[in-house]
Amino acid sequence: MKVLIINCILSTAEKGVITPKKSIWDCMISTFARGFIELGHKVTILASQEFKPTETEDLPFDVIYFPSRWPKIFRPDLLPWPQGMRAWLKQHSAEYGVVIASESFQISSLIAAGVCKSKLLIWQEMVRHQRLLFKLPSKFWHNVVVPTFMRDVTIVPRSLPAKQFMSRYSRHVSDVIVDHGTDASVLYPCEEHDKAFIVIARLVPGKNVDRIITKFSRLVSLEPYRDYRLDIIGDGNQMQELKQQVASLGIQGNVVFHGFLSHERLAEPLRRALALLVDTSNDLNMLTTAEAITSGTPVVTNTVPSTAPFIAANGLGVVRDNWDENDLIKVINGYDKMHAACVKEGKELTNVACARKMLGVRS
Repeated sequence: MKVLIINCILSTAEKGVITPKKSIWDCMISTFARGFIELGHKVTILASQEFKPTETEDLPFDVIYFPSRWPKIFRPDLLPWPQGMRAWLKQHSAEYGVVIASESFQISSLIAAGVCKSKLLIWQEMVRHQRLLFKLPSKFWHNVVVPTFMRDVTIVPRSLPAKQFMSRYSRHVSDVIVDHGTDASVLYPCEEHDKAFIVIARLVPGKNVDRIITKFSRLVSLEPYRDYRLDIIGDGNQMQELKQQVASLGIQGNVVFHGFLSHERLAEPLRRALALLVDTSNDLNMLTTAEAITSGTPVVTNTVPSTAPFIAANGLGVVRDNWDENDLIKVINGYDKMHAACVKEGKELTNVACARKMLGVRS
């Protein structure tokens, strides 16, 4: 079968700036697409031209890019209006057995609902209204556009909070929750671990890596834990500031800044870590939490990510606002049980498992 995925926004823009990337291989939607390919299907992705990589790459799926109409009004990083997508869908959508569009609050999803509603699934990540213009555009869209133009379209949530949110606006929200999907050929568990915790994040405000460093410093100030390590994977404008913080705390020997790493390179430290540490202010369905669980690695997080209820309900780590060094000790002492739970649940978070669940909704 041919599968069409509409996902205009391929990566997160920092303060509205879309940073050019050499490759889209590691982006979420590419990993998701490879799950369908593993099941024997052919995949095409529709995306915004602004996210086209700077280098040509050999991908196992087709990607068609559309320029954004009126980008100063319909920002490509938030609400792109893909010029020419409607005409393309009218010409080609009949070739596809299923069409998957990301997010209800997207012009591309509205276009798809108008052209190929009978085969459309809307894959929902958002769990609350966007803050843009005092939430008014989002509230109008969900109260008027969704029940009017998407009323017969099935919404497939990526998390329990997404299901609860969309159930307020649609009567066709699937009970099946389909996560982003992780690449199980790269991310898989092992039975050994290091005395190390890990952070995988852009080093920018909102990720609160500085708070994580402070909490970790309190752990290594205790005698039994002085030789524990914190691996920080990611890049961003706070890199130097965070390095200065580490130096001021006197824990340079306990913290390693790796910079940005591909999935192939971060897989080993992730699977050998005691836990992934998260203390974010605004993230939703964080792909890194699913990647950690697939790798057999517990997650210590606050309640902000929409995956937090899933982590708490299945014993996959610690979920607590203002978690501290005592929660890290809890993971150290309870690692074996948490690791076993992650290995069990992680099998359902792979891209192949998620693709199979998505097709099950369609059937």
